Amino acid sequence: MQKEIYKWYKEYRLHLLVWLLYILYETVVIGLVFHVYGHPMTYLGHYVVEISLFYIHANVILPWALKGGFKLFWRLPIVLIIEVWLYIFLNYAIDSILIRNGIIKYNAPFVLTITYQLKTLYRELLFIGFSTGYYYLKRYNREKEKTNDLEKQQLKEIINRQKFEQQLAKTENDFLKAQINPHFLFNTLDFIYHKILLESPAAANTIIALSEMMRFAIDADKIDGYVLLGDEIEQVNNLIHLNQLKKKESLNFATQIEDEARGLFLIPLVLLTLTENMIKHGNLSASSKPSLLSISIKHDQLIINTLNPIGLSYAVEKPVGNGIKNITNRLHYAYGQTVVFIHRVLENGYFETFISIQVELLRERRSFSNN
Repeated sequence: MQKEIYKWYKEYRLHLLVWLLYILYETVVIGLVFHVYGHPMTYLGHYVVEISLFYIHANVILPWALKGGFKLFWRLPIVLIIEVWLYIFLNYAIDSILIRNGIIKYNAPFVLTITYQLKTLYRELLFIGFSTGYYYLKRYNREKEKTNDLEKQQLKEIINRQKFEQQLAKTENDFLKAQINPHFLFNTLDFIYHKILLESPAAANTIIALSEMMRFAIDADKIDGYVLLGDEIEQVNNLIHLNQLKKKESLNFATQIEDEARGLFLIPLVLLTLTENMIKHGNLSASSKPSLLSISIKHDQLIINTLNPIGLSYAVEKPVGNGIKNITNRLHYAYGQTVVFIHRVLENGYFETFISIQVELLRERRSFSNN
């Protein structure tokens, strides 16, 4: 409660100071000029009405009357007439109570005369004028604040655009530099392949598999950033083959791929990243716990599902690393928020990922768009 009172005081302390100075000024000037000082209850009653009029007119009546377009031509006159007569009658009621209780000395019968109404109306118009000025001052400050916010937002957008353009230029430059090395590397791998083909066909095939994977990763962006699922599935098989040679044992890994899904276009390296995550954090050597990559189409949705037993590295390094985060960001950027991507640890000791994308978004190559 004290915090709310302090917050209110902090927000309206300038108002309180201005009203206090105005009341003191008016009371002192009238007292000095007319040698008349009223009872405190007189000041209290009338200033409560006048201050209420000020804020109700500025915060309620004008906003309602002026927001109706052409309706203001009948709204404003009606509310002003009601406002005028309500103010006159409230002042008359206060004076009547004060006279009846002897606070104001008035010997003649107190009636609502034209003179009284005009005097009260004059004072009301004074406060309505102040209130109208206050309303437009608030409106001006609000519009100025909106303009400043828009200018700040535009400035931020300009700065972000410049940063993006600089980053894009750097990326393009790095990409051009990177084009030199792959050609040399592929030529070297091709030379090694032919050198060892007769002596060690298995090693030669490993080099071919590695070369194909590297070429796939490098060339992925050359078809508008999308690849056939069937092409990436071949690279998944190459990745499994390379890891089996590395570990010198068969991996308990299986794939279930619907033929129709092979002809769909997807952003590259999703399947490879998921498979690499399974190899890195899973236990694909467990003979009793198979790992699975499943790709199917159900209810006009492409479903990609991976399932693998958790390996020892899970306790040290969680499988939700940069690869998973990168997939999430790229899927949402390419296909919008309709994409479903779930990754979780199951109670049976398996780690599962689940991706669902509308098939209609994957029928043909498309340019990237932030849906």
